[in-house]
Amino acid sequence: MLDEDGYITLNIKNRKPPLTSVDPASSPLWRVTALILLVLCMGLVVGLVALGMMSVRELNHQQVENKNVSGTLHQVAKKFCQYLIKQLEQKNSVSKYGHKCSPCDRNWRYYGDSCYGFFRHNLTWEESKQFCINMNATLLKIASQNVLEYMKSRTGLIRWVGLSRKSSNEVWMWEDGSVPSKNVFELSGNERENMNCAYFHDGKIYPTFCKNKHYLMCERNASMVNVDTLL
Repeated sequence: MLDEDGYITLNIKNRKPPLTSVDPASSPLWRVTALILLVLCMGLVVGLVALGMMSVRELNHQQVENKNVSGTLHQVAKKFCQYLIKQLEQKNSVSKYGHKCSPCDRNWRYYGDSCYGFFRHNLTWEESKQFCINMNATLLKIASQNVLEYMKSRTGLIRWVGLSRKSSNEVWMWEDGSVPSKNVFELSGNERENMNCAYFHDGKIYPTFCKNKHYLMCERNASMVNVDTLL
C-alpha cells in the first residue's frame, strides 16, 4: 500500500498464537488426584468388607455364647428339679402329679433326659410296643448302668422292655436298632428257642416268649424344665 510519499507501508498485524487444547489425562496433577481417589475408594471397600466380616464373627460368637449359657442353665435346672423330685419321693410326699417343675406328664417319672411311664396292663410284647407308640413313646431302652439302677429302684414287677430279636439265630436289638452293651447287662435265665422278646425284673433282663403277657414300661424324651417353677 502506497502512502503520500510513495513509500510502501506494510500493514503488519500481530497474530496471536493458536490456543492448544490440554488433555486433562496428560496432566500430572490430575493423574495424582485420580490415583489418590482410587486408593481411597479401595481402602473404603476393604474397610467395609473387614467390618462386615468382623460383625458376622461377633454375631456368631454371641450366638454360641447364648447357646452355651442356655444349655448350662437347662442342665442346672434339670438337676435341681430332679433333686427336688427325689427329696419328695424319699419323704413319700410326691403326688401322682409329681413336682411342678417336672416336664413329664402326670403319672410319668422324670429321670435323666427322659420321662418313664410304668403301666399295669397285661399285654403281649407287640401289644405293649403299640401301646407305647400310642403314648408317643417307645418300650424302655436300658443303655446305661444309671438307668438300670433307677429301674431297679422303681419297680419290682415283671415288665416288658424294648429288646427283641427276629429269630433265635438273630442278634438282640433295641427298638432303635442298636445292640445292647454287655457292659450294662447280660441276658439272664435260660435262653430257649423262640424266646425272642425280653422283660425286666429285679434289675435283670430275661428272654421269654413274645406271646406272654406282662406289664410294661414306656420311655420318651423329656422337654425342657420350666425354670420359672423353680424360682
